[in-house]
Amino acid sequence: MKAVLVREPGGFENTRIDDVQIPKGDMLIRVKYAGLNPVDINTIRGQTNYRIEPYPHIPGAEFVGTVEERGKSKIFDEGDRVLVYPRLFDGICDHCISGREEICRRGGVIGVASNGGFAEFYATDEKHLFQIPDELDFLDAVSLPVGGLTAYHALKAANLERKERVLVVGASGNTGQYGVMLAKAMGADVYYISRKSWIKKLGGKPWSGETVDVLVNSLGSGFWEKFMNYLDTGGRLVTFGTLTGTEGVLNIAFLYTGERKIIGSTGGTPRELSELIQLVVRKKLKSKLWKVYPVDEYSRAIANYDKRDGRIVLRFS
Repeated sequence: MKAVLVREPGGFENTRIDDVQIPKGDMLIRVKYAGLNPVDINTIRGQTNYRIEPYPHIPGAEFVGTVEERGKSKIFDEGDRVLVYPRLFDGICDHCISGREEICRRGGVIGVASNGGFAEFYATDEKHLFQIPDELDFLDAVSLPVGGLTAYHALKAANLERKERVLVVGASGNTGQYGVMLAKAMGADVYYISRKSWIKKLGGKPWSGETVDVLVNSLGSGFWEKFMNYLDTGGRLVTFGTLTGTEGVLNIAFLYTGERKIIGSTGGTPRELSELIQLVVRKKLKSKLWKVYPVDEYSRAIANYDKRDGRIVLRFS
């Protein structure tokens, strides 16, 4: 099968389209589309916050397709449209048992801790698969396992309540778009920071210095100290990205005198992914798609990532 293959750590020059063996597993998925996310870019660069294995390595954490071989599954049939939950989990550690599979002690991100979905086929088991409802096409569904789920889990981790004020930093990004849409769908008063004018169509308002109850920061330390100061008493900062750096300055007195909270968030749970799919269908939410590249043009997709005006998706024929 055809796959995007990282031969060894170190950058794009070590990555190419190659023919590799079709993987073996309980079930086989024919990949149709794969979303391009920062985790994939960093995996190719060898610069993630996680250990990358194996090498040679197939990246790709976010992808959708159809069931090619159902194996012994009693839930799925061949030809079913599915999306893949992007976290490995054993189901038996203390975190998994408590319903926090995203931080399984022996888990990891698919496409980082294991080969991923930037390939024509992906082998998995039925516990990682979710049926794509008829109301969702592939290009809407492909943004849910990483972009949508990460934002949804973060808002839930912040215990967002109706009519609270939310500020989403980096609102035009993959998770930022869903941060705006989902916070609005959850009944919040949503503000955003972005140079893109189309963000307003997602349901938010441009931020102009208002204090907020929840601050969603997916960009890291470059946006840490300044916007932290706009958290109201009892406010919560939820963070899940380090694009602009990993270290931030913290005014401890400001934190404790206003009983503010800092919350780390990563990915999301299978149960939350199921909830998210239903919410997206019910509210008819769609992220902005910029370009779809055939997998043979993956290098162009990566080169244009920082210039994107919406989501970038790879297409597999």
